[in-house]
Amino acid sequence: MELYGRIQCVTYDELVGSGIISKPSYKKNVRSGTINVVRRACRGREALIDFVSLPSDLKKAYQDSHPDAEKELIKQYMSYTIQADDNAVRFYRAYQPAITIERQQEYVLTAQVLNEMVRVEKAMKAEHKMLGNYLPGQTWNLVRGACENLRNAYKHDLPKSESRLRQKFNAYKREGYASLVNKNMGNQVTRKIFGEEARLILKLRRSKFPIYNESQLYEEYNRQAVVRNLKIIKSPTTLRNFLFDPAIMPMWYGCVHGMQAWKAKYATIQKTSLPQMRDALWYGDGTKLNLYYKNEAGKMCTTSVYEIVDAYSETLIGFDVAANESFDSQYRAYRMAIDTAGHKPFEIVTDNQGGHSKLAAQGFFDKICLLHKPTMPYNGQSKTIEAVFGRFQQQVLHKIWHFTGQNITAKKLNSKPNMEFIEENAYALPTLDEVIEIYRQCRGEWNGMAHPATGMARIEMYRMSENPETPIVTELDKVQMFWLTSKNTNTYTNQGITIEIAKKKYHYDVYGRDGLRDDSWAIRNTGRKFRIMYDPMDMTHVELLEPTASGLKFSAVATPKVSISRATQERTSEESSFMRRTIERSKELMAAIQLDGERFDVDERIAAELYGLSTPRPKNVSRKKMEEAREKFDRGELKSPLQLPHKDEDVVTVDYSTTGEYTKAVSNMTYDDLYDKF
Repeated sequence: MELYGRIQCVTYDELVGSGIISKPSYKKNVRSGTINVVRRACRGREALIDFVSLPSDLKKAYQDSHPDAEKELIKQYMSYTIQADDNAVRFYRAYQPAITIERQQEYVLTAQVLNEMVRVEKAMKAEHKMLGNYLPGQTWNLVRGACENLRNAYKHDLPKSESRLRQKFNAYKREGYASLVNKNMGNQVTRKIFGEEARLILKLRRSKFPIYNESQLYEEYNRQAVVRNLKIIKSPTTLRNFLFDPAIMPMWYGCVHGMQAWKAKYATIQKTSLPQMRDALWYGDGTKLNLYYKNEAGKMCTTSVYEIVDAYSETLIGFDVAANESFDSQYRAYRMAIDTAGHKPFEIVTDNQGGHSKLAAQGFFDKICLLHKPTMPYNGQSKTIEAVFGRFQQQVLHKIWHFTGQNITAKKLNSKPNMEFIEENAYALPTLDEVIEIYRQCRGEWNGMAHPATGMARIEMYRMSENPETPIVTELDKVQMFWLTSKNTNTYTNQGITIEIAKKKYHYDVYGRDGLRDDSWAIRNTGRKFRIMYDPMDMTHVELLEPTASGLKFSAVATPKVSISRATQERTSEESSFMRRTIERSKELMAAIQLDGERFDVDERIAAELYGLSTPRPKNVSRKKMEEAREKFDRGELKSPLQLPHKDEDVVTVDYSTTGEYTKAVSNMTYDDLYDKF
């Protein structure tokens, strides 16, 4: 059996020569048209007969005498390779809910196999259409045969059952890549707490009147859940896991511990680099002198010292010992520093305590430095290869005078180094960078030498060789083949995330399109552990993978953390702009979260204002800035990245949604309004 074009044919010899039909009978059937001859015998070529046109008794007789004919035909027709599908890689990579890396690879392989099956089907349909005789059964046999050939080559897991395989194949043609995804993935039934249950838990956690500890919160939630007909939480662990989920903690952390604590945990911390020259930046501060002394009365005492340090070299250049951080003490310390340095510093940074304000008021810092500023308040923070190596050493490396010799098991003297000579000339040995370059040249010499079997240069042998069965590697292939994943997890904090590779630390953070930290992602993932996927040859970006019960899931792409020169003298305009925008974003973020929390507290009747008290504003946000943020928030121009749970539509709401609206409504009330309400 063989193919003529795409027609399944048997030869004259297979039909007549093997005795399945006699020659007279064959000629009679040809004349009557019962047997369709698609190619007549001519000039040494055998006649070919359309197998499908044969009567059923002749088909059965042929199949009995040639049981493996169709299988052999399929093997001749089908290829054993699949083509890469970058679109499938991108689809499953971006699919939500996220799919584990292992399952992504499985889905991509299945899609590539199905692509090949679709290609076979289309090719057969086109051939049959051209010949005017479409044979679905024959087409499906070839499609299924392609699937089985590829199963042997790639070990895919498409169904072996013909009916189930056909269902899968048809679904893929209708729905595409999505048809391969398990429909139960990410099902909401796996979530334990959401909706009104989440609101009630957050209300109790944020409550100030009264304040609940964890056990009390658990009991109170279940009590109110019965009254509200909500789901009961059976275990305190479930409640704790919900509250301390990194995506949930930011919703209550500031209310419970204060926005300053929230800022310390969640607001981005900028990375700074120290000055690269002396006197660019001096720090001045008072501290305890950690030595005891005995005073005039014989009593053991301690005192304080005011120190000035050069940030570049960490040199202590001026000090004064005094009981208090006074104007006089600071003045003497700075005078000593100026005498020691012999130069004015470009910048001095101090706090706002002690005599600093008095010194500044008198213009002292204007005289001794170009820039003085206080620190920001509330911001503390195999064998064949062995033979090759042996010959490489003998033929190339041995010519270098500081060659170390071959393996210690080598017997020949010329395989060992002349240690006397090397030790005598140790002063002339190359540096690491130089020896790397020498080795690179030796490799080039080895590659240009003739191969002993062909006499052709090794590099030319490689370049002239071709393997048609190996597909071209794409950039996505390189990611899948060559990117590595860290063994250990690293925790994302408000300082970003750090990975150590080959004893070198890399600092990364997740940034948005505007160049600033992606606060919406960062706040929900602060405190979460990630494994890092990276390219050892290109550390300009890494991928953060979240370990889950079902495997690793892609979370975000991180890039090197922006470093800002600590010394203003060395800071570029771009660094200054980034720093200012980050500070403003941080303030705006804190204001948005504060306002969203206020709205939640008012809706849940736990706002401090409802009890005659006031909700404090974030310390780093001025009153004017807070009012501007409130107006933007009310207009919908400023939104919180936390998105506290919303009330159901049928829940009764009040006429105000923020603390400001509430206080304004109260101030506008008359006695008649009060009478109507009560």
